[in-house]
Amino acid sequence: MMTDDGLAELFERATADLDPGVPAIVGRAERLGRRMRTRLRMWMAVGSCLALAALGAAGLGAAAMLAHPQGARMAGGVAGDQAGRKPSERGGQASPVASASPTPSASAGSSGMLAPGYQMPIGQMLRVLRKLLPAGSTVSNLNPYSAQDGMLQVDYNDGQGAVDLIVSVDPTAQYAPLNCPTPLWPNEGPRPSGALPISCAMRTLPDGSIERDAVENADAYGFYGYSIYDQRPDGITVFIQVANGTNHFTPQVDRARPPGSMAEWEALAENPAWHLKPGWHLVS
Repeated sequence: MMTDDGLAELFERATADLDPGVPAIVGRAERLGRRMRTRLRMWMAVGSCLALAALGAAGLGAAAMLAHPQGARMAGGVAGDQAGRKPSERGGQASPVASASPTPSASAGSSGMLAPGYQMPIGQMLRVLRKLLPAGSTVSNLNPYSAQDGMLQVDYNDGQGAVDLIVSVDPTAQYAPLNCPTPLWPNEGPRPSGALPISCAMRTLPDGSIERDAVENADAYGFYGYSIYDQRPDGITVFIQVANGTNHFTPQVDRARPPGSMAEWEALAENPAWHLKPGWHLVS
């Protein structure tokens, strides 16, 4: 006859494997929320009528997955995509302005998903980043929740304090068309005294690359940054976003302007060292 203690032990064994991997769940939700927010901002910039529908769906989805409504704020400012992400945690923080978060293009002819195993590995991305950054600068605090092959979010220190830095390398087919909206993105809060004005410029480079260079709008914390999308003829898009502060539990503004100049970050984004594994392809 089974005793109460025996039943309790049986239930414990039966449920032992049901414990959710909370860090993994939170990290995945944060990443998905960031991509949803970025997608929203991109469509808003494009001015598509789908923006309203996407706004409702993405807003509800992000709210359900993230405890923090703003999810991630800086990545893309990228425009205003500013990925302006506000992280829920260093582990799950978001980037500042939004990156042109991967939004499958209508002409891609597929779901826009990169086949497994062809993304640029995190370790290789870190080695390239350290090699391309100015001498004497340091990189630390890799965000373990947003980090994945093809994307980095780290603290970058130029010797005058750490700021949030995001780098991603993805197929261009995952992005909506780039453009500069009119009017430009509005600030969500006051810009720091001495901050650069909001701006956006589209360029065609000698090699045929299409690039968007933006100084993002500020979020409610005064957090903003540079965001650069370099879409290359080989079908790869490199995104760089560097902020005016760190983005751990919440954005922390440490300076009026992001470190370096737009030209310096453009050169970093355009470097051919950023790539996908040879043979990469999209799957339906």
